[in-house]
Amino acid sequence: MTNTRVPLIIAAALSASLLVALTGCASSGGPQPSAAPSAPSANQQRQSQAQLATCMKSKGFTYHPIVSLPELPEAVKQEMSGDYPAMKTYRSKYGFGLAASFVYPNDGVGRMARVMGAGNTGDDPNAKVIAGLSKPQQEAYFKAMNACTLEMINKATGKKLKSMEEASKAQSEMVKQIISREIDGDPKLVELASAFADCLKGKGYRVSSQSPSRIVGSTEQPFMTELGKLGQNPTADEARPLLQREIKAALDDLECGKEFYAVYRPKANEVYARAQLFPGLAMAMTTER
Repeated sequence: MTNTRVPLIIAAALSASLLVALTGCASSGGPQPSAAPSAPSANQQRQSQAQLATCMKSKGFTYHPIVSLPELPEAVKQEMSGDYPAMKTYRSKYGFGLAASFVYPNDGVGRMARVMGAGNTGDDPNAKVIAGLSKPQQEAYFKAMNACTLEMINKATGKKLKSMEEASKAQSEMVKQIISREIDGDPKLVELASAFADCLKGKGYRVSSQSPSRIVGSTEQPFMTELGKLGQNPTADEARPLLQREIKAALDDLECGKEFYAVYRPKANEVYARAQLFPGLAMAMTTER
């Protein structure tokens, strides 16, 4: 799940999220959504990162432990909160945050640019280490990191997972079970999602599913597909026409989902935090299944 185009600080965070989430399931054999476990302590983060550094050293690589993850921009936090004024302010300029990644790359609020931007190393302490390696060495570095993380997961959980892909799938299934139970099974959210869907259809938008966890990506998905057709790194001028249409759709989506988002987002954020997932990754797991 990692490669040389993904900043190592992101890759390490994803590896840590897998370890935390799957370890949390080890004692009971499955997720316990009603328990709402708290986020891992700073000490737990330090321990897992120290173990990763030790393992990497044994494989001949230098890895600097990452004890804190990058903070999301304040505008993104507010937009994700479900607060209507904050969401409207964000969407009026950035739409869903897709094309905006390339129109406003320096703002740091575009979802695609934050995760996929080439060379976007931020405060990654390992960036210089990676940059000093040849391409084959870089591939070997990430292969070693995956192997070390998998070793840690299996040791902590007692499982015998054979690949990071298998570990990622296990976490994805865990998240989906929690979401199915706590979000798609929430009567209030189901009621609000139905009204949300009716409104979108009335405005001419296609709604493939009105389940609470999937309707949130219904309006933006076509724009994500269209953005992909522009190529890996479109210019600002190439992305700007798409952004203008994206802004209109994002605002229509917000007006239809105003009441829904006020309930959905706080609850979804809590579920994602419990699984130790970046919001973007969690959204991809639930809206693109």
